[in-house]
Amino acid sequence: MSGDLTFQTVPALREPLIRELRTCSGTCRVDLSSVGRVDSSALSLWLVCRREAGKRGVELKLEHPPQDFLSIADLVGLGEFLH
Repeated sequence: MSGDLTFQTVPALREPLIRELRTCSGTCRVDLSSVGRVDSSALSLWLVCRREAGKRGVELKLEHPPQDFLSIADLVGLGEFLH
């Protein structure tokens, strides 16, 4: 993924990302190294993706999350859902 993951961008990314997840099997990696700004909607998107992956028996791995993303997750008590 690249660009910003904010309230303005996440809605347009949600369905295409879910469709992509539906084609995955085994382990699917989500690389955030090219992501710029994030807000709480980025965390919401991650949780939606985890739920979708779990329905399909796919292991979802998060790679290179921005520090702001980790901070938001820790702040709301969801840091353990990033692993």
